[in-house]
Amino acid sequence: MTGRQAEQRDREADVVLKEMRSHPTSTEPGASIERPITIDPAVSAGSPLHGEAQIARLFEMTSDLLAVISLDGRFTLLNPAWEQVLGWTLEELQAQPMQELVHPDDLEQTLALTLTGHHRPAQFVNFTNRYRHRDGSWRWLLWSARCDGEAWYAAAKDVTDRMWLERQALHDPLTKLPNRLLLMDRARQAVARLRRSNGPIALLFIDLDRFKQVNDSLGHAVGDHLLISVAERLAAMLRDSDTVARLGGDEFVILAEDLDSDAEALAVAERVLHALEEPFLVGSAEVSMLASVGVSISHDPEAEPEDLLREADVAMYRAKGAGGHNLELFNEDLRREASARLELEDRLCYALPRHELLLEYQPLLPLSGGRPLSCEALVRWYPHGAKPTVPLSFLSLAEESDLIVQIGDWVLQTACAQAAAWRRDGIEMKVSVNISARELTGVDLAERVQEALLYCRLPGHALCLEVSEEVVLRDPARARTALGDVRRLGVAVALDNFGARQSTLSLPGSLPLSMLKLDRTLIGGFERKKDRRAMVVAALALARESGLTAVAVGIETNRQLALARELDCSVGQGFLLHRPDTPEHLRLREAPGTIRLPPPWRPIVRLRGSNRH
Repeated sequence: MTGRQAEQRDREADVVLKEMRSHPTSTEPGASIERPITIDPAVSAGSPLHGEAQIARLFEMTSDLLAVISLDGRFTLLNPAWEQVLGWTLEELQAQPMQELVHPDDLEQTLALTLTGHHRPAQFVNFTNRYRHRDGSWRWLLWSARCDGEAWYAAAKDVTDRMWLERQALHDPLTKLPNRLLLMDRARQAVARLRRSNGPIALLFIDLDRFKQVNDSLGHAVGDHLLISVAERLAAMLRDSDTVARLGGDEFVILAEDLDSDAEALAVAERVLHALEEPFLVGSAEVSMLASVGVSISHDPEAEPEDLLREADVAMYRAKGAGGHNLELFNEDLRREASARLELEDRLCYALPRHELLLEYQPLLPLSGGRPLSCEALVRWYPHGAKPTVPLSFLSLAEESDLIVQIGDWVLQTACAQAAAWRRDGIEMKVSVNISARELTGVDLAERVQEALLYCRLPGHALCLEVSEEVVLRDPARARTALGDVRRLGVAVALDNFGARQSTLSLPGSLPLSMLKLDRTLIGGFERKKDRRAMVVAALALARESGLTAVAVGIETNRQLALARELDCSVGQGFLLHRPDTPEHLRLREAPGTIRLPPPWRPIVRLRGSNRH
């Protein structure tokens, strides 16, 4: 075992022992790990015969391991508990040198401690090492000992079960890598060593690209096998001084220390990218698994490991946002972005209690003209004294926490209340509400919807839930179940952003839908790109075959409107038809204020030699 490996093993044992001392438990009366029994060679005053008999009785009956050890490392006196713990007879234990029983990885430190007692008093407490059982297994012992210069008087306790449980708590059960707790402890040690080291340390945050697709297509068993293979490959490419940990899911972190420069940290990240490029053999199949890597570097001995990890995480998201299979170094630009993001998140926490959120509604209209068919509720944030915030900029932030559920509840309740108010005014208008991934798969969606309907006295058919392709594809099975429960309440379900991906034509048939909303990228491009036009035609045909209402989203020009009509799309939504607005400014009645559509677009035809149209 190298010096670095021994040091890491000792640090790991320190973490375990801290946990043990924080939560002491005992399986036997009187046992205490934080106050181990020690043997004082001096016998207390009293009746010699009576005192000696008591001590002898205690020596034989205690479950702790008591020993007298010579300075050359041999047991000279042992109590019977040793036979129960290690399986050897007392004669066998005393016949062999202590070093023959100690685990090779623990031997150097054990002998070093033993030698400290030569010709002078010495003591140590809470030292752990492993001793060989008669059956070949290893038992962890927790020691306290005192030396008078002639022999060691020691007490030990078998903590094997506790050590195993605590070590399990410090490692990922699937890959056996250190988990977050152990990683952060080693990172703290590495930061402390920066006081006497010129080289920096680095944290590399690794997130596998498209790992969920592997799970969804090949199954979780294959996904678990792949994670184990990734862990083994990362561990194999690192130095003894480095640590690779798994935080959970497909997220791994590498702690690299004793680096020569910042450039070496980036070189480690490059090696990670190249190491994962090589396909993994899973069963009889080869699976390619690329990754995005964020790098945080520190020379500061006062740095907080949690801050370094967060910085590496921010850099990783930047790398993933750039298309993945890339690395990004956390720098001052990212620091400013992260600070702004934290400030935005803090302000967003108070948006609801300060009544800074409001709903605007955008109608869906028949492309042949007439009154709106329904309205989509769109949340807007008006921070106090500021311009409205773009929805995507704060909703994506809210989705990373439980804020999105709180905001979602408010949107659902407010939209249902507005639909009920319209009905009281004689306007039978359905309202649509967008559902996030956390709402769809993380909470009881049907129960929340039913509560909102009952509270607002709104029938289920007056409400439609819109869920995007991307959200459904995160967990299709759970999405199908949740939406099925909603449909049984009479609530309509719309699949939003349909066509944004090229591999989802089978998705509508597997979900309890009533509406298919074509992604605005299809509508925005189908007037110029033939492939987009073909996709729109296919999507409309699929909607008709499935008995779904197709909606062309993002109609902004007369030409887009004309082409949508030409392709027999009957419902549309977009700025050309009606911009999002507050309820009091919507034009929802047929007369007066019927929403009139412009005449169909016709191409301009110029006759040769003529200025007439």
